[in-house]
Amino acid sequence: MVRFESGSKKSANSTRQLAPLHYGYRHDIGCAEGNPGRPFMLLTTLAEYQVRPGLLREWKLDAASFHEAAGAADGTTPPSYNQEWHLKYVSKLAERGIRIPMWMGFVFEISGSLRTEMFRETLRVCAERHETLRSAFRVRDGRTECFTVAPERLRVKDEILGDFAGGDEMCLWLQERIDDATDAFCRPSYVVETVERVDSTTVIVALDHAHTDGLSVMTAVQEWQDLYAAVAGGRTVEHQQVGSYVDFGVAERAAAESVGSDDPAVGCWRRFIETGGEGLLRFPLDLGVAEGELLPHTKLDVRLLDGPAAEAVEEACHGAGGGFLAGLLAAFAIVTHQITGDPVYRTVMPWHTRSRPEWLRSMGWYVGIGPVEIDLSAAESFRDVVRSAQRSAVTAQLLSRTPIARIAQLLGIEDELEQRMPEVFPFVSFTDMRVIPGTLRWSEWNARPLVRMKTRGNRVNTWIHRTHEGVWVTARYPGTETADAGVACYANGVRKVLQTVAQTGDYVLGGCPTTAGGAA
Repeated sequence: MVRFESGSKKSANSTRQLAPLHYGYRHDIGCAEGNPGRPFMLLTTLAEYQVRPGLLREWKLDAASFHEAAGAADGTTPPSYNQEWHLKYVSKLAERGIRIPMWMGFVFEISGSLRTEMFRETLRVCAERHETLRSAFRVRDGRTECFTVAPERLRVKDEILGDFAGGDEMCLWLQERIDDATDAFCRPSYVVETVERVDSTTVIVALDHAHTDGLSVMTAVQEWQDLYAAVAGGRTVEHQQVGSYVDFGVAERAAAESVGSDDPAVGCWRRFIETGGEGLLRFPLDLGVAEGELLPHTKLDVRLLDGPAAEAVEEACHGAGGGFLAGLLAAFAIVTHQITGDPVYRTVMPWHTRSRPEWLRSMGWYVGIGPVEIDLSAAESFRDVVRSAQRSAVTAQLLSRTPIARIAQLLGIEDELEQRMPEVFPFVSFTDMRVIPGTLRWSEWNARPLVRMKTRGNRVNTWIHRTHEGVWVTARYPGTETADAGVACYANGVRKVLQTVAQTGDYVLGGCPTTAGGAA
């Protein structure tokens, strides 16, 4: 065991209820006016979390059982559509000698000193419960296959990495260890790190995106707390009503393969892509990025509404015949229209695909995307736009049930979309955190969802989170000064539309709340 001292060197909702999703940077830049500080539920990087130092221990499932399962002749399945695209992207980067960490995860604290054998059993039980955590991938005869380790073959290994007195050194060490352990083709492709102290233990769980999504990592916080408490208390742990993402992938593929080119979903996507054209990929304000240039991503967090204001906006949306999500989309549509003059706002929105009860708390990448198209040509106010947004959101959710990979196959644009990865389409994502189990205790547990995604690009993607305290938007975009100003400007415009609705019950179209020159 090595002890690192501080400063030492290291070599190492709606009228019709819509299903909210989650769900991948920089926080120290121009947060829009009125930001009171960072709430505990925003997407957080490891550096932003600032883990307190202590004894660092790494936990993994024994790789030997994965290698044994990989050598079996049968028992494999194809990866899910999301996994397949992700693995193709990772493989193409590897061919060029490039590896980009794309893990997601969560972090929380356990009070008191860690009971190591109880924690070991907690990790084993969790992998037993969620089949994707004991699955991995192999390439055979040019095809990527998913294989699974039997529950009785699971073994958990741990290794003490060092005793740290300084947080900065430990954070760098953690970042490297996690990045190395979460490659998509690692077996397994996730890792658990604990930082042990006398009074508490920080638990960090990081997984390659192939095995998780935003909703999965958020629901896992309470699950791990509950499992650890149950194991420590000697209570029996059952896995009822927890389905398998591996099984989901098989069922999803079977259903998608029955979709033909004459399916209405294919026609809707074809019209959306043809009508939207290159405009689907562009942000309405200048980002300072040359054509084809890919720049390192950064991020901006902005509070759009406090809790009471969010309730007032929701009430206005219900009065207009829509839900809160429709109101958010209406605000985005209004600001884009005021900047560009385009009568139709188009974007893409992720939706969870957990259509059966057993998938609601299952770990996996349960996400589809749907096209959103909002016509503002006859709208005079926010309330008018909400009605159009509500209809479009309902349609988008229905269309998201057919994987975009299957749509691309049928439209003959699979290669084109794969070449855009990881930013196939810019999107707007929404999660109502109030329905996530355990979030009211996240402050007590010092819990956060974690993101890495050290990616490059030229698009703007947005994640909106509603909590009991209010509504926040996180924007990820290419890191230029021009983009800093443009994204902050756009976010301020959305905030001002929503604030006006909260105060007056409506927003009259006309006038531009933002300018291309910078934040208002």
